[in-house]
Amino acid sequence: MELPSRQKGDVYTKAGEYPALRDRIRAAAKGLNIPTVVVYAFDKRTRLLPFFFSSHRMAPAGPRAVGAALHDSGLTQTRIVLQQWTPNFQPSRASLDGEPIEMLLVSSMQIHAERAYGLVADACTKPAADRPLIIVGGPKAIYEPSDLFEIGGDPNVTADVVVTGEEFVLMQLVERLLNYRGTRGTMREAFFAARSDGALVDIPGLVYRRDYGIDAPLVTTGIQRLVGNLDEMPHPLIGYKLLERPHRKPGLNSQPLPTSRVGRHSIIGSLTISHGCKFNCDYCPIPAYNQRTYRHKSGERIVDEMRQLREQLGIRFFFGTDDNFFNNRPAVEQMFETMSRATIAGRPLRKAVRWGTEATEFDTWKNRDLLGPGRRSGLRALWLGIEDLTATLIRKGQSVSKTADLFALMNKTGICPMPMMMHHDGQPLYTRGSLYGLLNQIAYLRKHGVQSVQVTALTPAVGTRSYEPMFENGSVFESVGNRPVRQHQFDGNHVVATTSTKPWRGQLNVLLAYASYYNPINFVRSLLRPANSLYLAGLSDQLRGMFALVPTALNSVHWAFRLWRGPIKRQTGPPVSKIPVIDVSPAITLRADSTPQAARKSEFVQVGVRQPR
Repeated sequence: MELPSRQKGDVYTKAGEYPALRDRIRAAAKGLNIPTVVVYAFDKRTRLLPFFFSSHRMAPAGPRAVGAALHDSGLTQTRIVLQQWTPNFQPSRASLDGEPIEMLLVSSMQIHAERAYGLVADACTKPAADRPLIIVGGPKAIYEPSDLFEIGGDPNVTADVVVTGEEFVLMQLVERLLNYRGTRGTMREAFFAARSDGALVDIPGLVYRRDYGIDAPLVTTGIQRLVGNLDEMPHPLIGYKLLERPHRKPGLNSQPLPTSRVGRHSIIGSLTISHGCKFNCDYCPIPAYNQRTYRHKSGERIVDEMRQLREQLGIRFFFGTDDNFFNNRPAVEQMFETMSRATIAGRPLRKAVRWGTEATEFDTWKNRDLLGPGRRSGLRALWLGIEDLTATLIRKGQSVSKTADLFALMNKTGICPMPMMMHHDGQPLYTRGSLYGLLNQIAYLRKHGVQSVQVTALTPAVGTRSYEPMFENGSVFESVGNRPVRQHQFDGNHVVATTSTKPWRGQLNVLLAYASYYNPINFVRSLLRPANSLYLAGLSDQLRGMFALVPTALNSVHWAFRLWRGPIKRQTGPPVSKIPVIDVSPAITLRADSTPQAARKSEFVQVGVRQPR
């Protein structure tokens, strides 16, 4: 469901507001020991192409940013746990520096939600007096916060508060709770006191129970405000130094992962460079989440982050978590100019590190003259959300001829084109004499020098305009083979929504598209007849892709068999919360450029929190 937008003047925090908040929290937290653990929920069943390797070799930016914000604000007794590295972690059995956890923060995507439920449920097994304050955030919490307040239908298994925004919202909450905690209380006791006094209603971006009653309605404080200047945010090095060492124990080690070993486990460093995208695709939640804004870091800040992570942690490869990197030309020009002149340990930055990010084909083509400066800044790869070469699914300025010309230029420049495709209803596996077929498009892309391919099935995503319509038209499966569709299956690797009477075909189509690209024949071709200077990158990706294709194929064939055998029960409408919601936020005025759908669906803030599937 798409979030409503604020009035333009009320979207951003004031300049310097976040650093001032950080300083106030430092003063309030001075001398206090508040053992805090940030956990990134991860469901291992999602470890398939195209993220088979990166899921375990790239520490995600979200939980690192949360941990860094807490530590940077004076809550130095903080540890970050990644479930893909530490799958057996149990909050109820963990202690930090010999003390019980006082604050548990869980970050989760929708596809990892069941693991987040498990973490919350485990923490709730402790007696109420010993239980940590449970705060949940991340994409799952932003769009479906009510799922975290009655897990498994049990109102006693619940988060205390959900943060539906970024670090600024969390730190406002922490400041308010510290004012109530004092020197002898706990953060959970402070939360209950602040809630009873109505002291949380003026912090936009929170959802919590109104009172102690198990039938109490939820309170939502509305849409978050965004930190406009990303240079104000804490340095990512802080978060990397808080990571828990990989192990299979339920508790925590006495010390975090040594800095000398961080680069061995997180080979790729994820960096926040910019946020926002000018496009408004109905299957994408990014524009609404960013309130149709664009934010970015300066070139100087990006250089400093890469330099420190390279020198202190040994990380050489970086991935920018951009939504559309070329969204703003002046910002990109400033980044490239600064990075091209920078050095790391006496070497040009482009030789010391390599980095890639995401962009749209339209904006990359529009700014193709910047590819050369980009290469001189160390840019080596661009993941491009093409979705469909023929623009049948969505028109984002992509075309067959433009793709060929852009990919040729990128290969000549030394930047790997990494297209991301989306298989959708109506698209056949193969077409004679046209490029509409999925295999036709994969073959065309390979012919024009791509070094990697992602193929996913079109899947309903929370926070998008297409979410409700896909439920309402009967596309979304409720159960397959008398077993409910699970949240981890909304990962784009499973066909869980289609109007086709033969959904198993779509599942096999995605698998065959991958197999047509990642196979020994293409590997040998690339080995014997290198097309360009990027062939080593292509060979490496071919090897990884063939390896990851094995578990992906086993999973896909199993799911396709279940789809073929059936029976399939379809949803008749989107899931809706059984818990009433009270909106205590000021009235939100939609911006003039908001769509009618956004205006109609602004009841998300009022009553649109959903019930778990």
